[in-house]
Amino acid sequence: MKKYTHAWLALKAVEQLKRFSGQFNDERNARLGRFLEFFCEHPGTFVKGAWFPDTVVMDNIQGGHTWKYYLDPDNGKTVSYRPPSHNMCLSIVEDSLGDKVSLDTRTSDLPDRSEALSQTIRDTILITNKLLSGDVLVFNNSQAALFFLMLAHYICDAHVPVHCDKRDLYTPSKVHPDLEEFWEDEIKKYYKVSTKTEQFDLDENGGLQRDTSRSGFDDSILYECDQLLENSTWDKMDNPSDNWRTFLGDTNNNFWDYLVSVCLVSFHMSLEMFPI
Repeated sequence: MKKYTHAWLALKAVEQLKRFSGQFNDERNARLGRFLEFFCEHPGTFVKGAWFPDTVVMDNIQGGHTWKYYLDPDNGKTVSYRPPSHNMCLSIVEDSLGDKVSLDTRTSDLPDRSEALSQTIRDTILITNKLLSGDVLVFNNSQAALFFLMLAHYICDAHVPVHCDKRDLYTPSKVHPDLEEFWEDEIKKYYKVSTKTEQFDLDENGGLQRDTSRSGFDDSILYECDQLLENSTWDKMDNPSDNWRTFLGDTNNNFWDYLVSVCLVSFHMSLEMFPI
């Protein structure tokens, strides 16, 4: 994915959380309210923050943005992790998830990178809550927002089929770069965004604004995304006692497990989209 696609997806995630606000139990609703209030304070950080893994950290060459599977019926293993039911692609590839696969360990660090970032965010908040305001060791909200947006980058990449498929989809097919270019062009075409200031033009509530002067949105993939999101649900939102099982999947005990399960679904989606 490219720069504005990553930021658009992060902003769409915030929109979804706003839509679900008030539908969880009291404790989770309170936490969600604080989280949304926190992000509304940093509207200008989305593009740069979500793109730092490519421009500053640049760990994509080391496999930080990929988790590459390949079918291996003779020497492979069956991956037991499964994503939660609200993974929209799960039902499409469910019958294939038991196939034996192997991992290209040279280019597969995405869940590790994400787990490390998630723990960094937790540590940042714990440290800041324990120290007095103004202490040189205290993290500020902008730094915490950056970590969240960097994590969003890796989570998005896990959901991209070609990021999880060992086959060469750069040459000569150019499937991978062509897909990324298509999404980027669509987003910059139909949404108000300034490439000069590297910011989306958000409304007073921090929401994305469409460029209504452009025709054709109702026939675009972005319109289809909006329809999917509007009709999506989140199961068991009132159950705070089993957070991992509810939000990350029945087989997953931590964030690493969850992202491995997402990458497995993405790999099989790649095989569906681009048959061998």
